[in-house]
Amino acid sequence: MLRKKYLLDQKELIYKEYRLPFTQKLARFILGLVVSAILATGYGIIFKHLFGSPKEKKLQTELEEIQYKYKLLENEFENIGHELADIAVAEDNVYRPVFDMEKISSSFRQSGFGGTRKYTELEGYENTDILLSATKKVDELLRRTYIQSRSFDEIIPIASDWKNKIEHIPFIRPVNVNIPLGEGLKFREKHPVLGSPRWHYGQDFQSPTGTEVFATGTGVVTRAGWSPYGFGNMVEIDHGYGFKTIYGHLQSVEVTEGQTVVRGGRIGLSGSTGISSGPHLHYEIHYNGKVQNPLYFFDDDLTMEEYNKMINALSNGDIN
Repeated sequence: MLRKKYLLDQKELIYKEYRLPFTQKLARFILGLVVSAILATGYGIIFKHLFGSPKEKKLQTELEEIQYKYKLLENEFENIGHELADIAVAEDNVYRPVFDMEKISSSFRQSGFGGTRKYTELEGYENTDILLSATKKVDELLRRTYIQSRSFDEIIPIASDWKNKIEHIPFIRPVNVNIPLGEGLKFREKHPVLGSPRWHYGQDFQSPTGTEVFATGTGVVTRAGWSPYGFGNMVEIDHGYGFKTIYGHLQSVEVTEGQTVVRGGRIGLSGSTGISSGPHLHYEIHYNGKVQNPLYFFDDDLTMEEYNKMINALSNGDIN
């Protein structure tokens, strides 16, 4: 219940109930509303400044998460950059020298990529520095990746041809390594059969009759059968890339002219046919028409078990 207010009437010397006029009551009511509104607004501003609205607080949390993810991305960018640098170093110091290719110039590796308009469009935002940093790093990685991709486009076909060449060049012994070597490239003052002086253009492998003879590289058989040049039963293989091999004095031939053979594939058995003083394999290597020393084209340190294991792997296609 509202308390009543009384005032002393000076004339009648009595207390009379005092009532405000309606206009004063209305003025007081409006003034109270205004003061209340001002206080409420002030309290709201203070609370918002100290704690923020729920929506703003949620947005702030999301912004902090985005900033954290950008930091993680920057670390990933750094890792990718290091990997690209390692690839470039390996390419310039290993791959290109092996394939006899020139290194990529540093000026080309650091050449520009794309325009700068996109950077201008990112300015003016609250987190412009983060956006600019990430965008520039992405552009740099794209540029370096593009250059590396172009470089690989040059290397891949050369590497493929190099691999094919390695498969064709005669790189192994044609017979078991435990078989002792005979005479190599030399001028013979007296041929063991003919007795006349002449050059010996191949490498002799002293081997019992019936010893397996293997192709020393992938190629196409250009001759197979009896030779009019004193080799008896012989096989000639064209390996491409300027290389040709000859296998002479065979007991038997197991390939035909025009047949493709692979390194480690059996082509016949050794013997003593033709002009021969005893069982052995005569082996020749020609490169661009010139006779080569076969001793430069195989490893002389393999054991019998290692050689047989290699031949089995080559025959099964496990290695090239």
